[in-house]
Amino acid sequence: MPPTPTSPIRTPRPTPPTDPKSQKKKWLAITALLTSTPFLIAIAVHVLALLGLGSIVIFKGGNPLSIFTSENVGSADSGPESSAPPSTDDSPPEDSAPVMAETTPTEIDNSTEILALSTPTTAPTFAPPTPAKLSTPTTSLGQGSTGTGTKSGGGGSGGGKGRRTSKSTLFGFSETTEDDLVGTMYDLKLDSTGRKPTDIGTKDTDFYGAVRGILSGNRVNPAALRKYFAVPKKLGATQIFMPMGQASEAPKIFGVADKVKPNYWIIHYRGRCAAPTSGQFRFVGKADDLLWVAVNGRTVLEAHWDTSQSLSGWKPKDHVDEYSIVDFMEGNTDEDRAKAHLVYGDWMNWEAGKPQEIELLLGEYGGGRFFGLLLIEQKEKETKLGKNKERPVLPLFVTAEPDAEQKNTARRSKLEFPKETPVFAVSGSATANSSSTAPASSPATPTKPSTSSANSDSASDPAYGSDWKNESTAGSGFGPWQLLTNADPNQKTFAGFYLAEEKEKPNITPVASNGRAWGLFANGDNFPKACAFRPLSQPLAPGQSLSLDILRSPFPEATAKGGSVGLTLRQGTTASSPDDYNKNSRFELCALQDKPTLQLFDGEKDSSTSFPTSTLALRITLLLKTSDIYDLKLEPLPLGQGSPVELKNRKLSGNAGSPIESLVLFNRNGQADSWCNNLQISTP
Repeated sequence: MPPTPTSPIRTPRPTPPTDPKSQKKKWLAITALLTSTPFLIAIAVHVLALLGLGSIVIFKGGNPLSIFTSENVGSADSGPESSAPPSTDDSPPEDSAPVMAETTPTEIDNSTEILALSTPTTAPTFAPPTPAKLSTPTTSLGQGSTGTGTKSGGGGSGGGKGRRTSKSTLFGFSETTEDDLVGTMYDLKLDSTGRKPTDIGTKDTDFYGAVRGILSGNRVNPAALRKYFAVPKKLGATQIFMPMGQASEAPKIFGVADKVKPNYWIIHYRGRCAAPTSGQFRFVGKADDLLWVAVNGRTVLEAHWDTSQSLSGWKPKDHVDEYSIVDFMEGNTDEDRAKAHLVYGDWMNWEAGKPQEIELLLGEYGGGRFFGLLLIEQKEKETKLGKNKERPVLPLFVTAEPDAEQKNTARRSKLEFPKETPVFAVSGSATANSSSTAPASSPATPTKPSTSSANSDSASDPAYGSDWKNESTAGSGFGPWQLLTNADPNQKTFAGFYLAEEKEKPNITPVASNGRAWGLFANGDNFPKACAFRPLSQPLAPGQSLSLDILRSPFPEATAKGGSVGLTLRQGTTASSPDDYNKNSRFELCALQDKPTLQLFDGEKDSSTSFPTSTLALRITLLLKTSDIYDLKLEPLPLGQGSPVELKNRKLSGNAGSPIESLVLFNRNGQADSWCNNLQISTP
């Protein structure tokens, strides 16, 4: 074998001799550099930077290179103080200042920039905040704020139940919570399959007429909506605030821009809200082209672009063509100036924390520009004109604390807002779970007991105070009362309503609860009428029963000619005059002055019930078996002191399949008082 080669031995290179003079000069240069001020400053800056990066690694567990690479530093629980890097959809840097501070409004030349702020994205653009406290019922928003407002109501990004990771769009969040108004978009130009065109939008068709066909009384009829294409994606809105932009943005945000053209579309929003304080409230708004609002099955606002149009016959009562928003909607024509006025809705009595059923319709006709605005006014709060003196400063109607995008959109608009905005969140309210539509509570977190049972009401409810008034409401499952008469004291026509007290009227004992009942009177000349209208929060469903106690006085034969006292169940909620008591009636039960038995007016020919009118107090129970068939039970009061009458499988009158959406108690020329109480809807 050949010998193994050995590595050559490396001889160390000798160190060159050191020049004493050059070595001295070198040390002098180093000393001068170390003692120079700039060098010391540079050293200090680098040390501080290294300490900062080290703290991130040690305490946050983050990536120290993230400040150079734009990676997220904080973890998911870093809290509301942390912020994520801006996306391409974020607001410009100059708008990143706190939105609570008073600023001069930023004017936007191209309204589509505002719409672009809310284009949906799957990536969050701000850190999820901690759940907002529910104890303080206001938030700060937009221009005119001082930054002192507090959060409330679950939060625009936090939501009523858990946190949201998506950011807001102009039409809502892709993740919904119990505080949201959940919106579904419909294309009136396409049938339910989305493949075949309807006859709407292809010719000169009345847009408002088409939408009227969707309503049943003062509610959206689901059956009528089902014939149109429903966009699968739903959005949860916490406010209606869309500055002027293009109608094409709605299909984009709902994810159907390739399928739904930007004309002849509507969005149906539905949900619940609760007032943070008790008082009288009303909605104020405007939209191009359509805005309709109903609360508890009653239309309270229609604020369309075409002011001559109405979906339900509703009309404003005051401030007509008074306060202009022509600057907000970027109007520049004579038509704009003529139509750009806010519309003021009907006053509503709301109890703090009590859920209210609300639904809205937004819609677009032409496919060009679009805007929508919904404000809220409280009667007990002082309202002042804004700086431009064109309109009052009113808060937006919000059901959750606005998120950063919503606040920025408000700041960019031409509107002023008050320092504090009430939040009408249903989450956390004392009676949020009293409605039958609320989810069941966990056994570990029982709800607070309510003074009224679900889907019931009685005259003993403290919410009525000392009187039975128009717009009063209590219990749950029903909307506010509409009390209408033809009273005219000058013509000796007397009719009205009151809360009867047993101590003053001991004869009401059979129907009284805690000594009280609702009273109606109609006496005098000219056929006096007292009719109490009330919408149902939800149409009566098959399997449900409606019951009510009624007591009446005997008819004075000499003066009560044609008199009747009773109950009507109706499709729709029309309540314009007492003569509407049987409009679209599906069921009417009454005592007639000249009949010995109670009379039924339904879909059957035989109107007699065999229940004697001489029995003045009775309980009425109607069980809806199908949409058109019902059973009826009439029981003398007090219960157990007489023989009941039961009528089986009777047919309702009116249009087949139409819903029962309201009831009417009436006293028409009874020439005496009648009383009612203990209204209830139950499901076996």
